[in-house]
Amino acid sequence: MILELLNLDPVLLAGAAAAALGALGTSAYYFVGGRKGSASSAQKLPADSTAEQAAERGLEQPDGRPKPALKTVPPLAPEKPEPPVPQPPAPEVFLKPSLNNTLRGTRESFWGKIQKSITGTIDSDQIEMLEEILYTSDLGPLTVTRLLDSVESSLSRHDKKSLATVKESLKSEVGTILAGVPKMGVTPFENFDTRVRPQVWMIVGVNGVGKTTTIGKLAHLAASKGAKVMVAAGDTFRAAAQSQLKVWSERAQVEIFAPEGVKDPGAVAFDAVQMAKARGYDLVLIDTAGRLHTQDNLMEELKKVKRVIQKLDPEAPHETLIVLDANSGQNALVQAQKFNEVLKLSGAIFTKMDGTAKGGIVLGLASTLQIPTVFLGVGESMDALTGFNPTEYTEALFESAP
Repeated sequence: MILELLNLDPVLLAGAAAAALGALGTSAYYFVGGRKGSASSAQKLPADSTAEQAAERGLEQPDGRPKPALKTVPPLAPEKPEPPVPQPPAPEVFLKPSLNNTLRGTRESFWGKIQKSITGTIDSDQIEMLEEILYTSDLGPLTVTRLLDSVESSLSRHDKKSLATVKESLKSEVGTILAGVPKMGVTPFENFDTRVRPQVWMIVGVNGVGKTTTIGKLAHLAASKGAKVMVAAGDTFRAAAQSQLKVWSERAQVEIFAPEGVKDPGAVAFDAVQMAKARGYDLVLIDTAGRLHTQDNLMEELKKVKRVIQKLDPEAPHETLIVLDANSGQNALVQAQKFNEVLKLSGAIFTKMDGTAKGGIVLGLASTLQIPTVFLGVGESMDALTGFNPTEYTEALFESAP
């Protein structure tokens, strides 16, 4: 207001004031646009500078007021690198052992003992020793008799009564026994695509032989071949049976039929097969309660399950497979005999074959009951189930022979 009354130009006055302040020193004060400032903190302008020139240099706004100080922006903190995304572990690859390796313990207790005990020319004393070894190899009395008869007959025809003659005779008779069993070495999956749908398989056996595990492996094997699989939890007597079967069914990625509160195994089997027929399943695996072969009342329950299934399909069950622990030796043969009387078994699955010295029971089962071995369990992995090959089995028993 005062400048306007005195008719003074504020821009010229600001330039003159800046020049005067430069001459007075750093302790002087100046007034620009009505604001007080210190010469020591101001940037000096040449004496002939005008307000327009100051504005052009960025020190003042066009109206003569000093520009506000710029705020200093702190530098951005460096971004933390993203933690590496954890990769899922590579799937475990199970390499099935050869039958030669699987039967190592059996071979050592069978042919290995014969090699160490019989030398030179074979005489009557060594024949007795051979008989003792055969009886302790879990072959069964009928099988032992057949093998001894074959050896004695062969020795009587050969001038050279040596261990090589014994080996040739035993190996030949073992092959003959296995070849004489219908479907020996033929798994239930042979020609599976041409079979009636759904296939219904009953899985039986006593407690503790690995029945639940074997059902899981069968389901996995069938599913890997493209079959639509259902597992029926027919063991309604054992509290943990259904939960264990559910675990294996999940691992095999197949359907499980386990109705809550149903205690009748026949009802479970009937409903499972009926559902499988309606929904287009290829295979139904029916678990059954583990029964001692000496419990007649429980064995009768198995007959009932079979009768109930046949109401839906007179040809069912299309396979009745018994699961046997190879370590049980001659007891496995007795179990198979009792179950066969009740159900007419179509095949046997031996578990724990990779860790036993009693694999000769396969030969005993074939010779005594004419029941084919269809699978061997060779580990705990889902893939640790291998089809039985009678030729490989025979070769593996005598692999270490000279």
